Amino acid sequence: MAPCPFDRNTQLNDQPTNVDKDHLPGCPRMQLCDDTKLYGFLERNLFAPDLEHIADKLWWMSKQDSKNISPLHRQYVKSRCIIVTEDPKLHLIWIKSRIYIKPLPEYLLSHSFWEQYLLQPNLTSSETNEQQTRIRKAALGLLRTYFYLIQYESDFRIAKDPSLNLLPARVPWEQFCAFSARFDAIREDEVTWRYSYGEIRLSRLNFYYRMLSRGGHFHRLAPQYGEYFARFYGPILFVFGFLSVILSAMQVEIAVEQLDSAVPWQTFQRVSRVFTSLCLVWNVIYL
Repeated sequence: MAPCPFDRNTQLNDQPTNVDKDHLPGCPRMQLCDDTKLYGFLERNLFAPDLEHIADKLWWMSKQDSKNISPLHRQYVKSRCIIVTEDPKLHLIWIKSRIYIKPLPEYLLSHSFWEQYLLQPNLTSSETNEQQTRIRKAALGLLRTYFYLIQYESDFRIAKDPSLNLLPARVPWEQFCAFSARFDAIREDEVTWRYSYGEIRLSRLNFYYRMLSRGGHFHRLAPQYGEYFARFYGPILFVFGFLSVILSAMQVEIAVEQLDSAVPWQTFQRVSRVFTSLCLVWNVIYL
């Protein structure tokens, strides 16, 4: 089992996480007295089953490199808008001019939380232990992404922007560096399969997800009918132009056949027939 990725003296949240503390740090509605509800909450907020289900095919959509993550300042250089999401499956998913990033939960910044809920084996059932393993691996993967997202102090300032709040506002730059110093040492076998990859393009995910999950979208981007049908205009116009060329060529061929063979148009007939045939072949091959 992997140890806690940071030391107690470098933790960013020193709130206790025992039963005497009535709720999970940063989550006032999540009580600590019920392990079943707690682990269910943690799994929903950290584990991404949709991506894990197709994890062995993610190399079709992205480079298999966990370091394939641009720092936050580079996201702006690439003209990407950072969209905050609490859905773990959208973390580091990007499309066009946007990228989704999940903030670091307060409880993952606490050393006592790691010791009590993620590193200490749960003796109630093997199923709970498996759930705990999934949560721990997903949490380690999420932490490791922040080592690459925040490389410079400029990245750190972006993460603390009030409109994003990817990190708590109280944390200073030097303390975050100490906290995240060992994140790059987290091994591939210590994280979930999804975190063997960095950024993933959403358009590719949506395309392949239909085949790999037997229909549906990974994440739908067109909630309005106008936007949904607009993407079909190009293919429809292409088919219309394709058929128009073929029908026009066939019409010329028919008109040539109707010419009286007695009149001196035989050369023109042959040229028209050859040209029509070439147009049809060109449309079939290249269009």
